[in-house]
Amino acid sequence: MSTESPPASVTPSSHGAAGRSTAGRTSAWLIALPVLCLVATGGLWWQTRSELSAMRATQQELIAVLDAARGSATIDVSGDPALGSDDAIVTLIEFSDYECPFCIRHFTQTMGQIDERFIRTGRIQYVFKDFPIAQLHPEAVRAHQAARCAAEQGKFWDLHPRLFSAPGTHTAEQLERHAAEAGVALDAYRACMTSNQTMAEVRASVDTAVQLGANGTPSFFVGLRDPKTHQVRVLQGLSGAQPFEEFEKVIQAVEARVPR
Repeated sequence: MSTESPPASVTPSSHGAAGRSTAGRTSAWLIALPVLCLVATGGLWWQTRSELSAMRATQQELIAVLDAARGSATIDVSGDPALGSDDAIVTLIEFSDYECPFCIRHFTQTMGQIDERFIRTGRIQYVFKDFPIAQLHPEAVRAHQAARCAAEQGKFWDLHPRLFSAPGTHTAEQLERHAAEAGVALDAYRACMTSNQTMAEVRASVDTAVQLGANGTPSFFVGLRDPKTHQVRVLQGLSGAQPFEEFEKVIQAVEARVPR
């Protein structure tokens, strides 16, 4: 008598279940990944937009301050290092920091053109003023002191071009080496630096920049100088490492204001 075996029950394979689980997770990641990318991109865009807005606001604030100062603010340049003809009425004043990267860029890329076109030709007088940002470049203050110590020996313009360099390059030893290369008498230089006798002049220059509304370096003011009093009446201002064409435009605008 034959017997018939009952049909065997079918149990799902564990491999099949794992495969479906893996496929589900993969699908979930494929859906989530673009969403995460969009969220990250949106966050970066918002941060960049916020930073740009803050930069524009700062720029507009400086422009407003400069506009308010034009024609009313005056800068005393008596005793400050100057280049150009004493007969030049138009005066370009730079407030700078020897360690500021934008100041270094201006010095290396633009100052030569200004010198060739306007200073050597006698069209303007150029005046350098100190504006070291101690919070950002603490050693820059020492470099500005050194430049003024050199000025006491008539060697400011010999040392000046050697001082525009990156933060951390103005140790006492490095400054003394630059001073020696510039022909500064070291005994008098050391006495000057040790006594901090030029610090008051550096601080007074920084205070002047702040009072004028300068909140970054380099900052430039262009105006008409009274040769008798050495007071410059501010008519135009520039901020940052601007291209030569911007300086040319501003200087020419001020030249048009010179009394005939």
